[in-house]
Amino acid sequence: MRAHTRRLLAGMVSAAALAAGVSRAADAAAPAFLYAAEGAKKIIRYAPDGSAAWEYPAEMARDVWQLPNGNVLFCYNNRYDSGKSDNPSGVMEVTPDKTVAFHFATTGQVWSCQRLGDGSTLVGAASQGKLLIVSPKGEIVKELKVLNGPGHSCMRNARQIAGGNFLAAEESAHAAREYSPDGKLVREIKVAFAPYSAVRLPNGNTVICGQQSLVEVDAGGQTVWSLEGKDIPQLGVRWFAGIQVLPSGNIFICNAGGKVPFFEIARDKRIVWQSSTSVSGIPVGHGIQRLDVLGPACK
Repeated sequence: MRAHTRRLLAGMVSAAALAAGVSRAADAAAPAFLYAAEGAKKIIRYAPDGSAAWEYPAEMARDVWQLPNGNVLFCYNNRYDSGKSDNPSGVMEVTPDKTVAFHFATTGQVWSCQRLGDGSTLVGAASQGKLLIVSPKGEIVKELKVLNGPGHSCMRNARQIAGGNFLAAEESAHAAREYSPDGKLVREIKVAFAPYSAVRLPNGNTVICGQQSLVEVDAGGQTVWSLEGKDIPQLGVRWFAGIQVLPSGNIFICNAGGKVPFFEIARDKRIVWQSSTSVSGIPVGHGIQRLDVLGPACK
C-alpha cells in the first residue's frame, strides 16, 4: 500500500477535532478492520496505524468476515458483468498464511456469505435468487428461494439470525425479508430506499441501510431511529453499505463510493471518528468488519 494511503487511514478525525475544524488528529488512530476492497480486487486487513497488514486477491468481493479461528471468509465474483449472470463466483475461506481452507464455486453474482453455527456456510446467490446452505465439503445441502426475482439487484447482504431464520436485504424490492428455515416468508419490512444490509439486533429491532438512508425498526414495524445522508453532509454519503452495530450502540459504516469511506456514528448522530476526507488511494468497497470488538460481529 502506498504511503499516502496509510496516512489517510491513520489520520482519523475525532469529534472534538471536527468541532475545532481540524482535518487530522495525531492521537486518533483507526481501528483494525477487514475490508472487501473491490476497487483493488483484494481483501485487505488494515492495522490501527492504517497500514495493510494482510491482503488476499479477491475480484469483486463485497462481504468479508474474520472467523473465530483467525481465517478470513469472503465471497467473490470473477469476470464480473452487472448485466450477466454466468460469471464464475463463490465463497472462500483463507488462513492467515494464505492457504485455502474452504472453497465453494458456483456461477452468477454472489454478494454475501456467512459461516453458520453448525459449520456450514450461507451464500447469498443473487443471480440465482436463492440462499444456499453449503456444507464444509462444499456441497449444497439446502436452497431457499427468495421472493425477489433473480438477478443483479435481487439481494445484497443476507444473514441467518438468532432462532434460525434468514434475513435478506432485497434491493430492487425495497424490502428486508425474513424467511423461516423452510423458506416461508415470516416478515417483510418495506423501506423507502434500496437496501444493502439488514441486521437483527439482540433486542429484536432491525437496522436496515442502503442508498442514502439507514433506519432502525422495532418488532412492531415502527421506525425508532434513522439517519439520512443529508444529516451528515460533510461525509458525502453515497451508499450506507456494509455496517456493523457495535456493543456501544454506535454503528461502523462503509460509505461505498462516498467522500469519506469509513466512519463510526453514535445514536445522537455525532461522528465518533472518520477516515480522511481525501480518498485518493483508498479503493472503493462495500464489506467491512471491525477486529477490535469482542464476540460475534453484529453485521
